[in-house]
Amino acid sequence: MSEVQNMSLIRQRHLWEQIADELRASILSGELSPGTRLITSECAERWGVSRGPVREALMALENEGIVVSTRRHGTVVGTTSIVDLEEVLSVREAIETFAGVDICNLGSDITQADLRVLADLLKRIEVERDEGKYEAARNHDFHFHQALVDLAGNSRFSGIYRQMLSQNRHHMKAVDPARWPLVGWEEMRAIHHAIFDAIVSGDEQTVRHAIADHYRQARWRATNDSFGV
Repeated sequence: MSEVQNMSLIRQRHLWEQIADELRASILSGELSPGTRLITSECAERWGVSRGPVREALMALENEGIVVSTRRHGTVVGTTSIVDLEEVLSVREAIETFAGVDICNLGSDITQADLRVLADLLKRIEVERDEGKYEAARNHDFHFHQALVDLAGNSRFSGIYRQMLSQNRHHMKAVDPARWPLVGWEEMRAIHHAIFDAIVSGDEQTVRHAIADHYRQARWRATNDSFGV
């Protein structure tokens, strides 16, 4: 089958982006475990494309920090580490704090529709957690934080933060999704609402405190409920 015929397998926007999306999903779901080799020729055959888009996809994932390239083994899925997870949380906290302060300074430019997006995500997190859909709840937790950062309107903050969320998901793969909400869930629910209420109030200091509380709790959860601890 020719490459043109295989194009139907992938939406022809940017081939490398579509390949990167699928590889990322396989890595973050655990289908591709740490250390798995990502061989360019095999990936190209899988998607029915030339090697060029595959190389671009692998480079993008390397920039995100979820795959690594070595001379001996080529490109492999990166390993997970609690130290790396804690570093990612620190970067997320810094970006989210800056974004939160920027949102406060935007004042009336933040609309009720903007706030409704955040409120709806919080509701979805709670409903899914209560229904036992822990993985879905965790994904919407990440979406809430990304939406908050996006609201500041700084594309560089948003781009870096999106990379940090990919790394965050990667380094949390070893956590059993069923265990995720068991440590500190009620505290995290309250802290999420505190962040939202602080954004609504527009008070910079309240926003700073709420975000700091969130990441203090997140670090505690990471060190007490991750990697078989």
